[in-house]
Amino acid sequence: MYNWHMRVTLLFIAALVAGITMFLPGCHKNPASSHIPQVVNVKDNFHLQMSDVKNHDTLLVYYWPMEGMSANIDQSASIKGGQVAIVIEDNSQLQIYQTDMKQNGSFTTMSGTAGYWRIRVALTDFSGMIDFRAQRR
Repeated sequence: MYNWHMRVTLLFIAALVAGITMFLPGCHKNPASSHIPQVVNVKDNFHLQMSDVKNHDTLLVYYWPMEGMSANIDQSASIKGGQVAIVIEDNSQLQIYQTDMKQNGSFTTMSGTAGYWRIRVALTDFSGMIDFRAQRR
């Protein structure tokens, strides 16, 4: 009797978990799958792209291996709502670039120290598309 009761309890728990798992994707206001950034983060080349984002809040942090002293930046965005802020700090934690992504074009960071640069991307109730690239200069 103990084994039968245990089996019924385990089957009930498994069915409950499966039901909750199937229900959860419909409950999210912002499903993560539609906001996953496409990122290339290799030595001296960083590229972040996000498209079809709707009302999303997040902070993304990347450590970029950079052997140079400065980087060329290419950025474009279609901002339909909210804000995007990108900050780059060099290996010494000195801020060498900052943008709100409102201006499209090509730019250059200030000079910094080689090593691992930190790239912070903050989306605040953001809707739209961003394409951000940093390459060793």
